[in-house]
Formats: sequence, C-alpha cells, structure tokens
Amino acid sequence: MVFYFTGTGNSLYIAKRLDDHPLSIPQVIHQPQLEFSADTIGIVAPVYGHEVPPMVKDFLKNARFQTDYFYLILTYGNRHGGAAELAKDLCERCGITVSYINVLLMVDNWLPGFDMEEQQKIDKNVEGQLAAI
Repeated sequence: MVFYFTGTGNSLYIAKRLDDHPLSIPQVIHQPQLEFSADTIGIVAPVYGHEVPPMVKDFLKNARFQTDYFYLILTYGNRHGGAAELAKDLCERCGITVSYINVLLMVDNWLPGFDMEEQQKIDKNVEGQLAAI
C-alpha cells in the first residue's frame, strides 16, 4: 500500500513505480476512518521547505497504520535540507515506527528558483535511484 502527495507529478511518478494503485493523500484524508493495514505501507511526498507538506503532516498525525514495514520516500529537486530526519522525527512523535526512509533527487520544478529547461537537461538518474531504493 502506497500513499502519495504530489504537487507537480514527481511524487506520483515514483508512487506509481512502487505500487500499481497508489492512494492520493488529498483524497484519502477526508475519509471518516483513517486506519490502514497492510504488510508494507509507504508514503511518497515532495520536500517543501526541507519538510513534508502540511497535508502529509496532518495525514501522519491522524492516520493509524498497522504494518510490519513503514517507509517514506521524499522527492526533492535541489536540496532536501535534512527532510528525512525531520520526517522521521515527526513519525516518531505520531507513534509511527519508520523501517526505511530515503530522499530521491528529481528535476527541480520550483519555478521561481530554477530554469526548467536547464533542469530537464540534467540527468538525475531517477531510475537508478529508484532501483537502489
């Protein structure tokens, strides 16, 4: 079971590579029951200002996960700024034991800060990073 939050499609791309039917956090968060059970549960989300987005924080705080293996994959474009450590701390405060967490470098699509044409020319080896994860 994989949940995702995406603003531009980067995290959705990764979520679809990990699960044939990933679940959208913006759609799931409004369910009356936020209890999920699976052998493996993952969350894929972008790094916003060195942290997970506010909606992902709310989801982690309010959902209950029954799993033997919980993981997070955080996509970023330029600097992750310790986002994995901050996300792990957040999970611990929410009572979630994280089995695995990693960051995945992708095209930076924060338009005010980066030239998309230049970013698209850079080989970020997304597939290689995903294989390693």
